Amino acid sequence: MDRKYQIIIAIIVIIIIAIGASYALGFLDFGPSTQFDNKFMKGTFQGEVVEQPISNNSGSLKDWSKSYKDKTNGIEYNMSSLDNVSLIVDIMSIQAGLKQPETREYNDVNWTIYYSQAVPNTNASINNTPNNTSQNVYDVYICEAFKNNQSYLIYVVSNGTVKCDGSTYCDLYTKNIEPLLKSIELKQGTNVPKINDTLGVSRGDYNKLVKYVEAYKAGNITSNGNNQAQ
Repeated sequence: MDRKYQIIIAIIVIIIIAIGASYALGFLDFGPSTQFDNKFMKGTFQGEVVEQPISNNSGSLKDWSKSYKDKTNGIEYNMSSLDNVSLIVDIMSIQAGLKQPETREYNDVNWTIYYSQAVPNTNASINNTPNNTSQNVYDVYICEAFKNNQSYLIYVVSNGTVKCDGSTYCDLYTKNIEPLLKSIELKQGTNVPKINDTLGVSRGDYNKLVKYVEAYKAGNITSNGNNQAQ
């Protein structure tokens, strides 16, 4: 059964990689703002931002995940909505070793904000120490909100063109991410994709997977899937 959960977690990792697909390079130049409006949220980006296709984006997630790119400032915004994304965030946290998140409230919406770093073209997190100069890394902010039984996820990746120190006070956050979050209007959707359907498992198996991940986070299960001795 543990092997089954590891396979499902691998599927989630693939979904995460698809959501955070390709990242652009560019030069710092804050241009005009760009409005966007999709099925699950609308708002305004700072700079000239265009929507881009997501590879392997089909099935139930097709209308519930969007990707936008700011080529000038080297920033990519990947957005999605499901009935509950807590499991996806938990697995991101386990894989990337995310620090304790910060919370911010904008327009009566509470956002949980995580920071990490990723290696270009692999989306693999190496650590969560900003300005690591040993290799080229991307800054990653994961913003999660939950309202009216619906989850919203914004996965922001920057190639380092905009200054970032991993805090909510650096240029990347204050000039790009915070204005975006302040502008966002969440939409309550009908037929929002269910996380268990997206993963291709029953609700019962999904609940067991949640407990499995919780046990792992609590240190009761090792990285190879074995239960720790009681």
